[in-house]
Amino acid sequence: MFCKVYSALCLGIEGRIVRVEADMSSGLPTFQIVGELSAEVRESGPRICTAMRNSGFSLPPKRYLINLAPADFRKSGTGFDLPVAVALLSCIEHISPEYLENSIFIGELGLNGRLVPVKGILPMVSQAKREGFCNCFVPAENAEEAAIVSGMRVFGAAAFPEIVQHLQGKKEIPEEYHRKRDKVSRSRRYPLDFGEICGQEAAKRCMQICAAGHHHLLMVGPPGSGKTMMAERLPYILPEMSFDEQVIATKIYSAAGRLKPGSGLITCRPFRSPHHSVSDKVLIGGGAVPIPGEISLAHGGILFLDEFAEFSRSAIEALRQPLEAGEVFIHRVRGDYCFPAKPLVVAAANPCPCGYYPDRKRCRCTQVQIQRYMSKISGPVMERLDLCVYIRRVDYRHMKAREAAMDSRRMYKGVKQAYQMQRERFSGCDIQYNSEMKGQMLEEYCCLDSDTQSFLGRIYEKFHLSARTYQKILKVARTISDLEGSLNIRMEHVAEAVGYRLPDENYGGGLWD
Repeated sequence: MFCKVYSALCLGIEGRIVRVEADMSSGLPTFQIVGELSAEVRESGPRICTAMRNSGFSLPPKRYLINLAPADFRKSGTGFDLPVAVALLSCIEHISPEYLENSIFIGELGLNGRLVPVKGILPMVSQAKREGFCNCFVPAENAEEAAIVSGMRVFGAAAFPEIVQHLQGKKEIPEEYHRKRDKVSRSRRYPLDFGEICGQEAAKRCMQICAAGHHHLLMVGPPGSGKTMMAERLPYILPEMSFDEQVIATKIYSAAGRLKPGSGLITCRPFRSPHHSVSDKVLIGGGAVPIPGEISLAHGGILFLDEFAEFSRSAIEALRQPLEAGEVFIHRVRGDYCFPAKPLVVAAANPCPCGYYPDRKRCRCTQVQIQRYMSKISGPVMERLDLCVYIRRVDYRHMKAREAAMDSRRMYKGVKQAYQMQRERFSGCDIQYNSEMKGQMLEEYCCLDSDTQSFLGRIYEKFHLSARTYQKILKVARTISDLEGSLNIRMEHVAEAVGYRLPDENYGGGLWD
């Protein structure tokens, strides 16, 4: 007897359909699985047979051959247990093949027949929907995640016998539906508010520009000046995620195995803050079977790199290509992987090893030590950071002052206005933010009058700026004008943008002399 069912696996954050073929023949009893397999798939035979026996389904002593096709890519993961078990029952005529049409099966089996959730369900079910499948059978814990895909009938089961009874028509499994979650509140809440930060109005202004145009930011300042506090409050002045952004973020977390069972869509912008001791593979992604790194887990949200100069040189340099392309490409012998990587990168660093330069009353670092410390952040990486702001120590008078400070509500209002202008500007384009403009778009949307152009030209020649830096100044100036509701970029907008770029020309200790 021969039977065929369909399953899927997750490669990167994309699904791939797998054909599970089962054949039963006469001869000495054997059980073999073939088809370019990883260790966990190759060792699944005894687990599947035991789970079936403990579920009340005994296989006759025959020769069983399972083929996972196509064989041109490696099969990994534990989601093939369920389709193999279903195919075997179809071989011994416990399940009619006609009930397996247009259906996909994904799930791991415990020895007692329980269905164990697997990672990467959303990418796999999305691909199945694109290829015309209508029904999906998954573990109960994965059902809500799979139901996100519209047009797919999802059946979540707790144990293998439930799926068999459903396919035999004895007891139907209730169909799972995507439960859209209501908004937490009608008014926007700010659990962490910029208004709680004393002083630092210039830094808050820079944070608002960073959020409004999706510009990467580097904050340099002594310990205790508020760098981490401001970074933690940044997600609350970003607009809510669109449905497409939620789906992509959920796919990434699902592929990485970080999505909690039953959690459904990710609706809040992620905030990732890896420790400075992480390797480049953890930061960017990788491994024998590549999984998304921190920069991909922060896609659509914030990637906060505290103590930026303490990261390893290889980790910092690995950021070059993702910051420019918005994607991470990982090449392996058995295939190429691509992960989305468009977070808002916010880095924070001390100006010297002790952290107190240029306060010579507290800082005892030599000029050579300061230069060596800041040189860990290379010029090419600095060029990919749109904004740089120095955060000074908070004066005592600001600690006790009660004047109205810039709070998150006011900052969000400006960011929302800038987002609306960008949405209208880039309608019909494949970009969302000013920071993503390239080539012809810069000429079209960043026009300068003659005086402003002459001013920027003098700055360009005096400080020997690169072409990339010149373009970033234009993009930041465009965002500043959007925050003020101006259709044209004026001289003061360019001057402010220039002020956020010039510090990188003096890194190495001379910035605050």
